[in-house]
Amino acid sequence: MKTRIFSAIGGVAIALLVLFFHNTLLLPIAIAAVTCIMLYEFLHVMDLLPFRLSSIAVLLYGLLLPFCTVGAFGKFRPMLLVTCTTIILLDFVRHKTHMSSRSFFILLGAMYLIPGAMCTAILLNHSHEQHGVIYLVLALAGAWLADSGAYFVGSAIGKHKLCPEVSPKKTIEGFIGGIVVDILFFVLFSLIYSKILAHNGTPIAVHWLSVAIIGGLCGVLGTVGDLTASVIKRQQNIKDFGKIMPGHGGLLDRFDSVLLVMPFFYAYISATGFFSI
Repeated sequence: MKTRIFSAIGGVAIALLVLFFHNTLLLPIAIAAVTCIMLYEFLHVMDLLPFRLSSIAVLLYGLLLPFCTVGAFGKFRPMLLVTCTTIILLDFVRHKTHMSSRSFFILLGAMYLIPGAMCTAILLNHSHEQHGVIYLVLALAGAWLADSGAYFVGSAIGKHKLCPEVSPKKTIEGFIGGIVVDILFFVLFSLIYSKILAHNGTPIAVHWLSVAIIGGLCGVLGTVGDLTASVIKRQQNIKDFGKIMPGHGGLLDRFDSVLLVMPFFYAYISATGFFSI
C-alpha cells in the first residue's frame, strides 16, 4: 500500500507541474511521452513489436500527434495520419504470411484510439481561454477520482461483485461509491471555482444539474474503460500492462479510464457549449 501511495503522489506531482505550465510546450511534450509509453506497453502485451515498421509508425503517430492537434502544425495532422496508416498497410502486405488480419486491425485501432484520446487533453486546454485548463482538470479527476473512490468504498463495504469474471475485486458498492465521489467533487469544485470567479469580478452561472450529471457519467465511463482494459489483460494472461509505476503497473493501467472519460468530456463541452461548469 505504501508503494502504491508514494507512486501516486509522484504521479500527481508531475501532473500538477504539467498543468501549471499548461500553456507551454510542456503539455504536448508530456502528452507525447505518456502516449508513446502507453502505445509501447500495449504493443508489447499484444506481441506486435516484432512488426517493427508498423510499431514505429504507431509510435511515430503517438509522438507527433500532440504537436499537430492545435496551432500552426495542425494542418499536418491529415498527412501524418495518412502516412502512418500507409506504412502499416505496406507492412501488412510485406508480412502477408506472418501478420494476421487481427494483428493488422489491432495496430490500426491502437494508433487511432490511444493518441486520439490522449490529445483531447490538448483540445480541452484550448477549448476556452479561461476555463480550458479547468475542463482538463475535471476530465482527469472524473476518471481518477471515481477509480479511487470505488477502490476505497469497495474495500470498506463492498459485498456484491460487479463483474467477477473480468475484475474480481470490483464491487457494485464500490462502483456506486465512485460515481458519488465524482458527483460530489464536481459540485464542490464548481462551487469553489464559481466563488473565486465571482470574487474576482467575473461571475459565471453554474448549471448544477448538468454538473452532477456529467460527474456521474464520468464515473460510469471511467469504470467502462477500466473494465475494458481488464478484459484485454485477462485475455493476454497478464496482471498489468507495465511496471513503470510501482504498485499501479504501467501508464496504460493508470490511463485506461482516461481514454474514455476525456474524449466524452470534450464531446460534451463541444456539443453543448456549456463552459460554466
